[in-house]
Amino acid sequence: MSQHPFAAPRHETTTSVVVIAALLATLLARIPPAAAQERTPPLPDIPPPQLVWDPSWPEFRVGEYFLTGALSSLAIAGFAIPVGSGRWHATNAIDDGVRSALRLGTRSARDMADDASDLMLTLTVNHALFDAVVVAWWGHGRGSVGLQMTLIDFEAIAFTTAVTSVTKGITARERPYFRECATDPSLARLDDCEGNERYRSFFSGHTSTSFTAAGLTCMHHAHLDLYGGGALDAIACVTALGMATATGTLRIMSDNHYATDVATGAVVGLASGLGLPWLLHYRGGAKPRGEASEERTASVRVIPGPLSAALVGEF
Repeated sequence: MSQHPFAAPRHETTTSVVVIAALLATLLARIPPAAAQERTPPLPDIPPPQLVWDPSWPEFRVGEYFLTGALSSLAIAGFAIPVGSGRWHATNAIDDGVRSALRLGTRSARDMADDASDLMLTLTVNHALFDAVVVAWWGHGRGSVGLQMTLIDFEAIAFTTAVTSVTKGITARERPYFRECATDPSLARLDDCEGNERYRSFFSGHTSTSFTAAGLTCMHHAHLDLYGGGALDAIACVTALGMATATGTLRIMSDNHYATDVATGAVVGLASGLGLPWLLHYRGGAKPRGEASEERTASVRVIPGPLSAALVGEF
């Protein structure tokens, strides 16, 4: 029988099949069985770091309770300082220039800025209390840490309020809006134009309290991982400083304060919000995690500020 000219010989086809089968068998032999394959060991369950009050940080002392109470009383007493007809009426080129640039043109707009500054002050203070009560106490379940934060917050705010109130009474600076009380009939009968409040411009209480709360927020977040550490805690600090800055700016826009009133309030507020907690509590610094001995190593912390940063070290 004659073979088809285009058909492959039977023995060649059989040989090809055998070769392919041998190659497949070789490849399969090189693949280890599933049980013998290397498997990535599962990661151990590492619990998230707990929020703790470091043993090197002094807790709120008995004397600080008395100090906070005394400062609160002093803040109230500052309002009783007689201001008479004012003791500081002069202005300067910086205050006049900033007032001219930022003061809103209409009374209704200035009233809105005044209300907005009240809102920003409330938000800034509540932010600090929120971190202590809701985040630390309720969120992390660390009532002891939340209590320490709350007491420190009240102490710093009491200090700022006392210094602000007494300074206002002693300096008795005329508020910028009082210039118009004698010329604008719509303002002449307002309490702001007739009461003692018209001579309490220096320095801005809204600004000093807001920056105290912002400083407290930054100090707490620099030492406690309230939001888990890293960027979120840094954002909390920056946000608080931004709200405090907005509060001070709104006080100028509403014509309640001069620029020097606001700048002084910001300095006093930051000194209180950052300085008091560090001096009385956080100065010891935090030990490395897992340290068992009593030996202390050098440590450096970066405390963010509004336009800079401060280095706090322990050696």
